Amino acid sequence: MAYAISIDIGSTYTKGALFGYDEHTAAPLELLAAAVTPTTVEHLPSGYESVAAKLRKSVPTGAVSVPEVFFSSSAKGGLAIYALGIVPELTLKTAKLTALSAGGKVVGFSAYKLTSRDLRSLEESRPDVVLLAGGTNGGNESYLRHNAKQLLRSDYLRQHATVVFAGNEVLAEEIPDELTEAGFSVRVAENIMPEVDEINPQNARENIREVFLQRIVKGKGLDVIVNEVGRAPHPTPYAVLSLVEAISKYAPEFGEFVLVDLGGATTDIYSYARDERGAERVVYRGLPEPLVKRTVEGDLGMRVSAHSAAEFVSEQIAQEKTFQDFIAKIDADTSFLPTDEQGKNYDQILAQTCIDLALQRHAGTQKRVFTAMGDAFVQQGKDLRGVSKLIGSGGYLSRAERFAYDGSSAVRVGALQNGEQVSLLPQKIDYYRDVQYIFPLLGNLVEELAPRAVLTAINSIV
Repeated sequence: MAYAISIDIGSTYTKGALFGYDEHTAAPLELLAAAVTPTTVEHLPSGYESVAAKLRKSVPTGAVSVPEVFFSSSAKGGLAIYALGIVPELTLKTAKLTALSAGGKVVGFSAYKLTSRDLRSLEESRPDVVLLAGGTNGGNESYLRHNAKQLLRSDYLRQHATVVFAGNEVLAEEIPDELTEAGFSVRVAENIMPEVDEINPQNARENIREVFLQRIVKGKGLDVIVNEVGRAPHPTPYAVLSLVEAISKYAPEFGEFVLVDLGGATTDIYSYARDERGAERVVYRGLPEPLVKRTVEGDLGMRVSAHSAAEFVSEQIAQEKTFQDFIAKIDADTSFLPTDEQGKNYDQILAQTCIDLALQRHAGTQKRVFTAMGDAFVQQGKDLRGVSKLIGSGGYLSRAERFAYDGSSAVRVGALQNGEQVSLLPQKIDYYRDVQYIFPLLGNLVEELAPRAVLTAINSIV
């Protein structure tokens, strides 16, 4: 029997699990033990070591092999990325998708030429990374040159951010050299959109992850853990995305699905769904959607973002004095957990609202238009109508036995907008729950144990 320990250092809690597996079979991983402790924010290794020590004690006596340790972290809130492109529906959208697939959070974005006002907004967003994109290979050069010169004006970015250049390869030496000579930290990646309608995020994604390792790992003691275990951490959203990608690869029979990771501050949506094109009377606008996509909503969450999420609940509920008091309790103490039935119902309403809105923002739309040839539909974004499985993960959804999302509210809210616009949401949902809250932990194991991690993930949901 071989063993693996997987630990995730979150902003609030550090959690981990010990898995065992037979190296001579392809059987799923066996969950042998789990542990959790509040994250020690000022010195992350303390909480990490507390969890690791508990899990090591759970290794069976007489075990020959020492557990390998894998870990991830979303401490510090993750990597803050500002996406800078040219055309909003092309390079800017690709830049945002690249940033999100790297496990970062997009704190701002700009299109076309960066103005002085845009530059101030960029600085105020306090990014760790500026993803400088734009122009297909051999295409537009003027916008990139202009935007690079604007960046050169910023002392803040020079001191505190890394520029990842991922635009027109014609400028892949000129602009990085100019920025480097001016004292900027710069990394050069392959163009994220080398040709029109061609998306190439992988190399830029890896470069962003390298920045994560440099900036986050060296903060608050993560480098101590790296030295101990001999490997670097993943950003937690990157680990989850890796698991979703692995499920699509190693278990295609599971079919298309959506994973919702509902946290206290954000709601992350991951979808595995093919971007089918060619339907009659449908005009497709924008780039093809990626097979696996992540979006994150920073204003939707169960605790830190509960106040903003509460603004979207039904007017009838929002006007109830008891609901307003419930939100006030959360504002005063984000660790508050209701024990009464009414409070638990309000938590369900918050969760439903967060999922509804996050799904609508993740999904695409179709709008009816009228032409000389008759009516047609303009489609933009990802079509989730063929998706039937939704997996709920995160602290609340993993614990909430009586919560069963069926999508009816999302379909009702998003079905018709402006009379003729339809949200491309799932039409029928079978809801599953990551009951042991191990999806992030399994994501850490994908690089080494992908087929086993996938089987374990699928077998663990109820």
